[in-house]
Amino acid sequence: MAAAVLLAPVLSPHETASAAGPPGSPRVSDIRAWTSDDYTRVAIDTGDEVSFQANSLPADPTRGLPPRIFIDIRGAGIRQDILRKPVEVRNGLLKQVRAGRFSKDVVRVVIDLERASSYRVFALPGPFRIIVDIDGKPETPGAAPAEARAAPTPPASPETAASPPVETAPEASKAPGPQAAGRRHPVRVMIDPGHGGKDSGAIGPTGLKEKDVVLAIGRLVRERLSRTGEYDVRMTRDSDVFIPLEERTAMANKGRAEVFVSLHINASPNRRTEGISTYVLSRGASNQEDLELAARENGVPVRKLSEVKFIIDDLFTGARKNESLRLAKTVNDAIVRNVSARFSGVQNLGLKQAPFYVLVGARMTAVLVESSFISNAGEEARLRNPAYLERIADGVAEAVRFYGQNGILVRSEY
Repeated sequence: MAAAVLLAPVLSPHETASAAGPPGSPRVSDIRAWTSDDYTRVAIDTGDEVSFQANSLPADPTRGLPPRIFIDIRGAGIRQDILRKPVEVRNGLLKQVRAGRFSKDVVRVVIDLERASSYRVFALPGPFRIIVDIDGKPETPGAAPAEARAAPTPPASPETAASPPVETAPEASKAPGPQAAGRRHPVRVMIDPGHGGKDSGAIGPTGLKEKDVVLAIGRLVRERLSRTGEYDVRMTRDSDVFIPLEERTAMANKGRAEVFVSLHINASPNRRTEGISTYVLSRGASNQEDLELAARENGVPVRKLSEVKFIIDDLFTGARKNESLRLAKTVNDAIVRNVSARFSGVQNLGLKQAPFYVLVGARMTAVLVESSFISNAGEEARLRNPAYLERIADGVAEAVRFYGQNGILVRSEY
């Protein structure tokens, strides 16, 4: 019944043969989903850019139809096996995702819901994919905003770089705060070593690869946080594999992480550029270098960054952004402090903001760390030194421990 109402009638053999669309046209080549009982992210891969429109329909009990979201994609074909086999979810939030030829020029993707839910739809380029984030558990009404929580000021770092005004927190104390003492579960942390597999990331003058360095740092952070049992630490990757940016965020959301730390190493055409910086999500950037960095990490030209501005404005506001700003400042200062205790001349580039796709849609406190410039010969040499990587990991772990011990991350929706 649902297919008869929301999709075109069953395709004839001739129509099925033409489902791929005109030669050279975009096509729906895959539908992927990551789910928990109150969150699902659906990715619809089209490869090339397409025009699309999203809408929803309420349940229709008289026809036995559930609430559903549908996305009409104009001028696209569709892979034939997607027509034949819906993506089954059935997690209490979604029933399934199905697709068909709605009209000669429109492919319709339908998401059948178990219950009415809020959702957001946006696109990421390079390659083009349509992302649908479905939230079955809205934030608790009346929750205190992050601004209402007092946060002490951290000790000064060796250098202070210009950064957006934000309240910050000091290095970790040993005694847990009152909120932390009442926790019912360990602090959930997702560590995200960037790049991997076919994506090497930035490469240094002597061939050192960003993907290998950040994986080593990620493992060190996990080891440090896991010692006490107070942290449930997971990694988006623990081997040399490629994971799309939207999947990394979905893994953190699905795992109900309370903090998300994406690890990267910077690079610049100017081989003398050096330093450590930490970012939060923003629709723009403070300078051209940060915009180019975000484009490089996103795997797209700079001009493509404007295409997600509206969704960043919609998703990343209020309490979550302020918490992320606090964590980013604390992480950056802690890394600089720990590294400077062993290595001289460390440049603190400070807290920054830029439109990183891996942070788009994160439901938790989320930051992205750029630990040194692999394009700088001196910093590349340091990145080959295990002691240098250990100091970076010490800084990340120290900052996360502070937030866990003092209850600042306890604003959990779960």
